[in-house]
Amino acid sequence: MKRITWSGPILALVLAFAALAPQPVAAQQGMDQEEADAAVAAIIALGVGLAIAKHRKDRNSGWDQGRYGQPFSPSPNVVCLPQPRQCFEHSHYSARWTRRIFGS
Repeated sequence: MKRITWSGPILALVLAFAALAPQPVAAQQGMDQEEADAAVAAIIALGVGLAIAKHRKDRNSGWDQGRYGQPFSPSPNVVCLPQPRQCFEHSHYSARWTRRIFGS
């Protein structure tokens, strides 16, 4: 189970939308079209904001490019790392591909 953490901008966005959200209306009165449009726009904006925040979080995958270099793929299912001079086929070390690409 993932733990949800609320960063500063996301929390501020959620609180702003909560403050601007229309108050519940009595069942007899109903909502006019303008209020309904505003509520839908607020929900869409909240969804977009959360998606952007999640995307930014996913971009920082923890890959240490200074240590391993930019990976490249000489063939399907083969990934080579330039700094340690190693190749992996189907996520397992491949001596054959390492010799073929790096010569050792």
